[in-house]
Amino acid sequence: MLCASSIALAQRVETPVASSEEEAMAALSSRIETLEQRLRALKDREAIENLISVYGYYLDKALWDQVADLFAEDGEIEISRRGVYKGKARIRACLDLFTAQGLTTGNLRNHIQVQPVIHIADDGLHAWSRHRAISQLGSYDGAAFQSGGLYENEYVKEDGVWKIKRDQVYTIFFTTYADGLFEGLGPAAAVSPDLPPDAPPSVDYAALPEVFIPAFHYRHPVTGRSIRSFASVPATTAP
Repeated sequence: MLCASSIALAQRVETPVASSEEEAMAALSSRIETLEQRLRALKDREAIENLISVYGYYLDKALWDQVADLFAEDGEIEISRRGVYKGKARIRACLDLFTAQGLTTGNLRNHIQVQPVIHIADDGLHAWSRHRAISQLGSYDGAAFQSGGLYENEYVKEDGVWKIKRDQVYTIFFTTYADGLFEGLGPAAAVSPDLPPDAPPSVDYAALPEVFIPAFHYRHPVTGRSIRSFASVPATTAP
């Protein structure tokens, strides 16, 4: 028969073991939760990157109905300096400013989406991206153009599906293909009198030869500082 002191000793020995098991289970549970969060974030990032690429492919073929369906019901679009169009119906209407729905024979409209930098909010329901577009536009036996733009976009997840909340592209340069990068430069597109926007352009800027860098939605990854928008300064003349 065990004496009281033996029972007390056994209890003292068993208690740390039980506590250690509980701590190990808690640590394992926490690790699993962290891994699940990271997996969700990776899947969200992949979905948004696919959304960006799909958007570009639909633009290529002037599939305006499909482009508009990528947006949330209360989404917004602001292309170049054309102003802001709000809501899916207005987004769809403004796309007709570029060309009629559907790519016709002899026309080229390439919109290459590259260099996405994506950040997802902790709630997993909101996200932002900064990415670049390189465009080739033209018609057979007609004019041909090339341009570059910089996107600062916002996204929202609705019923588990990522959609575009705000689509904004800044025109960096727009030029004729025949005249080249500098001889054929043109201005950033302005507000259309045929279909006035719901709000004026949110940013006043100019394309190349001026230089404009839109504000970054994210902070510098090393210094943690925010980087706001700024334009080029006048060139100094050598003495």
